[in-house]
Amino acid sequence: MNEPKHGSPVVEKTAHLLEAIADAKTGISLGALVDQLGVPRSTVYRILNSLTAHGLVARVNGGASYELGPKFVELARRISPGADRATVIEAARPILTAAADRILESFRLAAPEGNEMMTIFAASSPGDYALFIKIGGRSRKHVGAAGKLALAYSDYGEIEAYCGTGLEAKTPYTITDPDALKEALVEIRRNGWAEDNQESNLGLRAFAAPVFDSAGRLVATVSVPFIGEATPDRARAIKREVLEGAAMLTKAINGNSPAFQIRST
Repeated sequence: MNEPKHGSPVVEKTAHLLEAIADAKTGISLGALVDQLGVPRSTVYRILNSLTAHGLVARVNGGASYELGPKFVELARRISPGADRATVIEAARPILTAAADRILESFRLAAPEGNEMMTIFAASSPGDYALFIKIGGRSRKHVGAAGKLALAYSDYGEIEAYCGTGLEAKTPYTITDPDALKEALVEIRRNGWAEDNQESNLGLRAFAAPVFDSAGRLVATVSVPFIGEATPDRARAIKREVLEGAAMLTKAINGNSPAFQIRST
């Protein structure tokens, strides 16, 4: 663990610990952090307790593993343009929690961050087959329903610039051709929702719908990832809940849906 010459050892250990937690896909235990960082167990334990008290770290579903906490979202809003994310999250919490309990699927609230989508809130479900969603998780925009939705409501120049960065494949179903992606984005904008059919993970699907601010700008997306073998009736029920949840959240933050407009190509 390299530390700057005039840095603080405690701060350095804390920074490396937070990075380790952020990199863990499904949370990380105290023991795993000790092994990974090479720091005494008592030191890691004290740092975790302090970070948890400040909301920077949280236990995954109250268990023994740790994930990034909600305070990070509150801090991120101070450096991110657009709607107040803390307000969006607080408005989303009761809406998405109720929906997750209703259909027994986990809901994801994500926001655009450059060329990526970042999960800023997750409403976990008690359902046996509901998926775990990590707060702070990131994914490229062309990979998955939420990111394609954000691109669909972007300016044409932004879409061109994004395509110029390269469209790498996560699975054999990921859209990697710029022209095919642009066609898909026009259809998504027309429909007002997006679907991920094994594009980000094999065997998984997702539906996503947009959340707009008062100026009609997309500031977040509501989505539900689910096992790809869901029946057609089940898939339709999930999509309906996603659309209704996003519409309710847009209304709760006094947002307005923009008029549909196909961009020139």
